[in-house]
Amino acid sequence: MQIPFVSRAVRSTREPGLAALACAALTAFSFSVCHAQTAAKPPIQSSASIWFHPQPAFMGPQANGLPDFLPLFAKGSPWPRALANTRVFGLYAGWIAEVNPAILKQFVEFTNAHDMTIEIEAPSMQAQASCGSGVEGYVPYGQSLDAFTLGYLQRLKAMGAKRIVIKVDEPFYFGVVLNDPRSCHFSVPQTALYVGQFAQLVKTVFPDAEIGDVEPIIDSAYPPGVVKAIAEWHETYRAVTGAPFPFFFADIEFGYQAWPQLVLAIEQQTHQLGMKFGIIYIGDPTDLTDAEWAAKTIERFYTYQGDSGGKPDFVLFQSWEQHPYVFLPETNPFTFTGVLDSYIAATTTPATEPTVGP
Repeated sequence: MQIPFVSRAVRSTREPGLAALACAALTAFSFSVCHAQTAAKPPIQSSASIWFHPQPAFMGPQANGLPDFLPLFAKGSPWPRALANTRVFGLYAGWIAEVNPAILKQFVEFTNAHDMTIEIEAPSMQAQASCGSGVEGYVPYGQSLDAFTLGYLQRLKAMGAKRIVIKVDEPFYFGVVLNDPRSCHFSVPQTALYVGQFAQLVKTVFPDAEIGDVEPIIDSAYPPGVVKAIAEWHETYRAVTGAPFPFFFADIEFGYQAWPQLVLAIEQQTHQLGMKFGIIYIGDPTDLTDAEWAAKTIERFYTYQGDSGGKPDFVLFQSWEQHPYVFLPETNPFTFTGVLDSYIAATTTPATEPTVGP
């Protein structure tokens, strides 16, 4: 199935550290050796909410979709610990618009039963006759952004969805910054106006929805430097719409050696501008196995929140890459839910971890 408007820019190229490579090479049986090494690290002090956005069935490189996606929502699915700690579950707007209604209803009933908010990554810009089509963040020319947006939101509403948040798909980068002749290269105030209008449209269906931002953190892509450029974008959005984004997620270029220091500066700036800050943890598009992907993702949250002292409000475990292919069970450290478990183990104690129900 071809799902519209779901492409993700793939930018992560960082090579893993030696410890991560060693862990990635292990089998599940021998992972306990590597786990003992990470267990020796000081615990991470964190109150961040966990968001989970796996690549859904019918979107992956495999023709029949990712086999563990739908089993995530089955009764007794083998991720009770990660499930009890996950506050938000993410989907792509295009998947919501196209998926079988019975599957969407199963998902909505599952999130309602577990008191989860639904996160939607969605385009917020309308392509024009001369630009935008084929570029991430736009609905193609000839198709209506308003009709597409209302369509997937009303589908969710009809299924009984209670709470949603939306991450607008990198409008500043793809609307203004991207060095691509297909991009519209709007002005910053124009882009802010379009995103603000999109946010108002969303609220006609879900009045309490929060519409936040996500942008790639690529220092070389922004002429004044990414920290200053993102600040100017967020200040312009506030000036044009009358309110700040409620939250901002950093989509990090992990190939940049000084990424932790860069992201710390953006975290501080985001809080100063009155927004909550989130970070996306992910592996690399070049990863050859789920184990390699998992090891890099784990290494990155230890680097940012452990070694560098980052204090995000939200941590989003997301993948738009080939890996991880296997999501379950959480007891396997190389699965996607196994990575969630690793984060939970690093940041909680038995006294603070929510009780896992039957």
